[in-house]
Amino acid sequence: MKPADLTLLIVDDDADLVEIMCRTFQEMGFNILTASSGTAALGVLKENQVDVVLSDIQMPNGDGIELLAEIMTNHHEPPVFIFITGHPEISRQDLLAKGATAVFPKPFELEAVYQAIIKTMGAT
Repeated sequence: MKPADLTLLIVDDDADLVEIMCRTFQEMGFNILTASSGTAALGVLKENQVDVVLSDIQMPNGDGIELLAEIMTNHHEPPVFIFITGHPEISRQDLLAKGATAVFPKPFELEAVYQAIIKTMGAT
């Protein structure tokens, strides 16, 4: 499997961060979809096959934890879910226990996120 075989959904209400992540992950070869809230992300998931969700936690109109819970409850084969967050009040262990595959605190290195995706998805 190669990055071109994977679709990433980037969910964050910070438009500048989304733009940087989109550009970087597209250059790495991934297919990219975006949403600015958990509610919008659920709409994207209904219409598209998504392999990996990269989500912030605190967003208006549906936060990342609500999004993860909805995905884990209602998707037979949930996508890999990676949190990218600036909110340390929720522990990494709690997020992993809820179903997240990885957690990256802001600021984060895009290369580290890329490596987590490649490792988890078995991509080359």
